[in-house]
Parts: sequence; structure tokens; C-alpha cells
Amino acid sequence: MSALPDIALPTNRDENWRYANLRPLAKAKSDAIAAHDPATPVDLPAILPDYERWVFIDGHYSRELSTDTDASCARLIGVREAGDTLLTMLDLDLAQAGVDFSLARVNGARGDVVLHIAPPDRAQARIEIIFIASAAAAAGTSYPRVQVHGGRSSHLRLVERHLSAGATDPLVNAAVDIALRADGIVDHCRVQNCADGAGCFDTLTAHVGERATYRLRTVTLGGIASRSTIFVKLAGRAARCEFSAAVIANGSQGHDVFAGIDHVAPGTSTRETFRGIATDRGKLAFNGKMIVRETAHGADSDQSLKSLLTGSGAEAAARPQLEIYTDKVSAKHGATTGKLDEQMLFYLLSRGLDRLQAQALLQWAFIEETVSQVELAPLRLEIEQLIATRLNEISRLEGLVTNS
Repeated sequence: MSALPDIALPTNRDENWRYANLRPLAKAKSDAIAAHDPATPVDLPAILPDYERWVFIDGHYSRELSTDTDASCARLIGVREAGDTLLTMLDLDLAQAGVDFSLARVNGARGDVVLHIAPPDRAQARIEIIFIASAAAAAGTSYPRVQVHGGRSSHLRLVERHLSAGATDPLVNAAVDIALRADGIVDHCRVQNCADGAGCFDTLTAHVGERATYRLRTVTLGGIASRSTIFVKLAGRAARCEFSAAVIANGSQGHDVFAGIDHVAPGTSTRETFRGIATDRGKLAFNGKMIVRETAHGADSDQSLKSLLTGSGAEAAARPQLEIYTDKVSAKHGATTGKLDEQMLFYLLSRGLDRLQAQALLQWAFIEETVSQVELAPLRLEIEQLIATRLNEISRLEGLVTNS
């Protein structure tokens, strides 16, 4: 806590934060931690089959709503026991990588407990974490924090949800640290569907060891403002990262994502896909930064960043960045921003569909390219229903959603 005043928060003058809406940070009560009112009703989604559930309300563990077991590979630890892994786990010059971890440092200074997940060697685990924000930003901020240490050849399936209950304008500052040893696998799905007035900020770091694979699927729907700062270090030979993001900005929502992937070891590879839809006056931004070090011979990276604008005041900025320090690599990237394809729209209209239904189908096909990568069928169906609602096309897309 004594170090908190020395932490300089990001501003829009910083290049990697120029599109982020930081106003919720300025309005928040910086000297208070959110506290849950027991009288506030909490509505949880259906339990995922074969998953143990950990529930946190305003950053505090709720045993009554959780289904964890004594045999779980997850446990609660103190912030001091967790350590500042954002500094010690990643042995690199953060300034050179262009990553700002200031909000994560605030999380470490303010947070109460950390959910530590450590599947042992060759173990398999399925864990669902639900973070619920119920207190208004004026009353305090919630600070969820998760730490994952995957053993050799372990396989962790992790579902992380961020939801709201009670206040319509909570502020969340989350931090997730992941470290994978050789041949380990983490399948990580994040769904952010907080209240429309919420401010949602999170920092995720991942250290991927030799022949290990980190798969991250993110879906961002809620909040008046959100910012995800993601940094993955492919530290071991043949380490792999698969990252897909689906984002929808309605009304005056503003969503910003910075994803930095650092290829350090030989034979590392990345597949990155972003699909964003901005309606009305919504604003989207995605900055995908690929770094290939001198030691990363044979690295292979592929970026596909696409944004769809369906409102007269909608804005989007998709920016691929490449920093390559060796010739022995394969690197592909592409970024497009535009409106619905008029030829495809005309084709659907010529087949008897009305204009609104044709537009809904084209938007659905656009965003479904990333949502389809969520392998867990019940979760994927839930996400599809949330997206159809966000697009205000639930009636027109109902058949597609239920049959997917």
C-alpha cells in the first residue's frame, strides 16, 4: 500500500493507451476496496458439466456460491505469498516490449487474496471462476487476481467470467498470471459481460515453456469502457499461443485490447484472430504486437484483425505491429475495417430475406468465426445467445443459435 502513490497510471498520451477510455479510473474512489452488500441478489449462470466453480464477489471469495472440492488443485493464498510475478516471472525489459503493467501493480497493492491454480505434472483439471462486481465505483474497486502454475504435461481447462450484480457502474481491475512448464496446455476462455455502465480493466501475462500451448479465447460484451492488456512470452522451444477475441461495442461503449506476443525461443508460433463489431457510436481498438527476438529462429506468426462498422458514428482501429530481429521467420498479418459487404447483402436480399434479417446474418457470420473456437459446447451456446442479444437480433438469429 505504501508503494501505491509511486505507481504512475497510464494516460491517453501513451501510444498503446490512446484509444482506451480511462474516465472510469478518474471517477473511481481510489482509496477504497469494494465491499459486497449481502442483500444484493446474485444470479449465476448454469454450472458447466464436470467443472468446479469458484465465485468471488467484489474480489472476495464466496464459499456459499462455490462448488470447489478438497481435492482441487486450486487454493486461496495471500498476496504476499503469491509474490509480484509480473516482475519476477518475465525476465525482460518491460519498457522495450511496450507493455504497461501499472494497473496490475495497483491490483497487487490493493488486492486481498489470490486464487492459485497449480495442476501437478500430467494432471488434468477443469475450473470455472466467476468474478461478480456488485459495488458502485464511488464505493470502491474490486481487485480479482488469479495465478496459474501448470505442471509438466498438465492440461488445465479454465473458464473465467466477469459479471455484475447490483450497481450499474462498478469498477474492476483484474490481474491474471499464467506460467506453463514443458508440454503443458492451458485452454483459457474469458467472458466479460458486466453492466453497461461498468469500467472493466484487466492485465494478463503468460510465460509459456518448451512445447507448451496456451489457448486464449476472449469475448467482450459489457461495460461502458474496457481495456485488456495481454502479454504472452513464448520462452521455450516450440511454445505455441492461439489467441482469438470477439468484441462488440454498442451505443457509446468503448473497448480496447493490447496483445503483445514475445517470441523468444526457436520454433515458437502464434495464431491471432480478432473480430469486432461497432454499432451506433461504439468504439473498438485492437493493437496486436508481435515481437520476434534474435534467438527465435523459425518463429511463425499469423495475425488476422477485422472490424465491422454498422453505425454512422461507429469507430474502429485495428493495428498489427511487427518487431522482427531475425530473418529466419514466417510472419503474416492483415487488418481491415469496413461496413457490411454490399454484394453479399444483395445476394441474401435476392433470396427473399428482408434487409434487417440479412444484415443480422452477415454480422453473425462475421463474429462467429471467433466464437466457434470456444470448444465447450454449453459455454459456446451461452456466448452465442449473449451476442445475439447484444446485436438486438435475438429473434432473427434464434434458429441459428439453438442449432449451432
